[in-house]
Amino acid sequence: MRGGTSLREAIWIIVLADVTMSLDNVLAVAAAAHGDLILVMFGIGLSLPIVVWGSGILSRLMTRHVWIIWFGGGILGYVAGEMITDDPVFRGWLGRVADVVDDPVSIGLAVAVAALGWWCGRSSGGRPRQAHGA
Repeated sequence: MRGGTSLREAIWIIVLADVTMSLDNVLAVAAAAHGDLILVMFGIGLSLPIVVWGSGILSRLMTRHVWIIWFGGGILGYVAGEMITDDPVFRGWLGRVADVVDDPVSIGLAVAVAALGWWCGRSSGGRPRQAHGA
């Protein structure tokens, strides 16, 4: 992760990161809610304090226990697989075998994302890189 060379660039990086993380959060909650608007609203309302207060705790835990990062990546891969295989276009494209590939695709993406995280982490000795000034 790089820092901004000017105040303007640093603000832009922060705004871009916040928008990206917010979109990711909304997509994850929407996928987990399976279209139930009440669950989406509850999930977003519940996730805000978790993100604000839990991020510091989770950051310290991830520094000590790197496997948490791979596990989280696996969860994201699994949810992505569920979103893909539940998509009506995907189901229409596969036809009758859509139900057969549902779980293997989700599990395969979970394993692939976790393995990619492990593989990328090897270059830093299995430890997340520290940001400058941290």
